[in-house]
Amino acid sequence: MVMESPRPTRKEFDAFVRRVEPRLRAALVAAYGPADGREATVEALSWAWEHWARLDDVAHPVGYLFRVGQSAVRRFGSRPLPIELTQILEQRSPEFEPELLPALASLPVQQRTVALLVHAYGWSQAEVAELLGISPSTVHEHLRRGLARLREHLEVGYVP
Repeated sequence: MVMESPRPTRKEFDAFVRRVEPRLRAALVAAYGPADGREATVEALSWAWEHWARLDDVAHPVGYLFRVGQSAVRRFGSRPLPIELTQILEQRSPEFEPELLPALASLPVQQRTVALLVHAYGWSQAEVAELLGISPSTVHEHLRRGLARLREHLEVGYVP
């Protein structure tokens, strides 16, 4: 007989959602675009409600739920990064290079996620490493490669 995991009270879960949802949504939107990112956030938080007891021993629930959201996106099927990404960038900076959107869309998911979280959302590389479950040096390398690809795509020189 399988026992159901005890669910939190509504108040406990609401407090949890207020704490983790903004960062979880930002990360999933950065990785998969506004539509899929929001859907994945809802899927991950629904999973959290259903499997609350599994989160008891998780040190970094946002990172864990990010992985749940990634699995949800895989179930949605592969969709191109939508042009609605302009909404994210316009919220942060109303004036941006128009070719930035196709350049961002051309990056691999990890590089795009790292670049957006660090440069658009202001996350530290350590925070991104914790979220993605990778080392800070790997985050640094994804960021370095992603920015190099963006510079190449935008034909922008870089002087260190």
